[in-house]
Amino acid sequence: MWNGVMKSHRNAILLLVILTAPVQAQEVSRPQPRPASVDRQSPGTVQNGRDVGEGEVIRVTASLVSVPVSVMDRQGKYVVDLQQKDFRIYEDGVEQSITHFSNVDQPFSVVLLLDTSGSTTAFLTQMKEAAKSFVEQLRPVDAVQPVYFHGEIKPLTTKSISNPDLLKVAIDQISPGPLDMGTRLYDAVDFALSAQQAASGRKAVILFTDGENTWGKASMKSTLHQAEESDVIIYALQYGNPPAQKYLQQLAEKTGGRYLMAADANAIATSFGEIAAELRRQYVLGYQPTELAQQGLERKIRVKVRRPRVAVRARRSYTMNRHRESAN
Repeated sequence: MWNGVMKSHRNAILLLVILTAPVQAQEVSRPQPRPASVDRQSPGTVQNGRDVGEGEVIRVTASLVSVPVSVMDRQGKYVVDLQQKDFRIYEDGVEQSITHFSNVDQPFSVVLLLDTSGSTTAFLTQMKEAAKSFVEQLRPVDAVQPVYFHGEIKPLTTKSISNPDLLKVAIDQISPGPLDMGTRLYDAVDFALSAQQAASGRKAVILFTDGENTWGKASMKSTLHQAEESDVIIYALQYGNPPAQKYLQQLAEKTGGRYLMAADANAIATSFGEIAAELRRQYVLGYQPTELAQQGLERKIRVKVRRPRVAVRARRSYTMNRHRESAN
């Protein structure tokens, strides 16, 4: 018992080091984008037509498009034995040459974005338990930044971290927002996407919300456009009444993620588990478009797999970012 108390005490002390600010903090500063002159490439980037080694994770540059792909059979099981030759990818109907292929089970970075506005009170305990179950499935190479929001946006750590014990201590700090403070859903999505700009590897946002936005600086239109320009996959879990589901569905569709309803505790836990499994079982295809897209121009993407009776999920389009040199 004494050892358990000491362990909890050590975790609490370590958490204090990584906490962004006290819970009563008024606001967070939006991460500043890197200057356009900074090259955001990593060892996994395709340059001048070179192939990237299998298993490496790439960054997207102005001349490279990276597409995470999930493949499932009719029984709902992930297909994990595909090779590069099994995939074909098309942009605006024109087949592209795949210059990068990484297989499944790659590291990922996640912003866990949890809505704790007044309407979430009945779901808060289940949300925390599901979030802690999710971080228990992390590997040492994976990282999560938990953030909760209502009328304020409150990151619980200064950056994504990989220690499940510290993450669970952080998640326990989540508290519901005042009923009169409203919900800044669009600002929270904007913050999460911006926070993932500098992350490496596979990047995702897991958003748990009822879909209601009452005020804020960002808008539905601006965040949907930002999502389409990003290389981040968004998984949207909705609880409560479904009128706002169109926005959440669009976030998922534009980024190649999933929209899930989470009506009760079992559904919440199952949804978090499904997302963790999918993030570990994605392929990544990279190609250099035969015709470079102009900034702000949407390009349609279609991925096919040379295997019968499978379902393929990938983002359907990308837009060249107007503000920086990377896009997906």
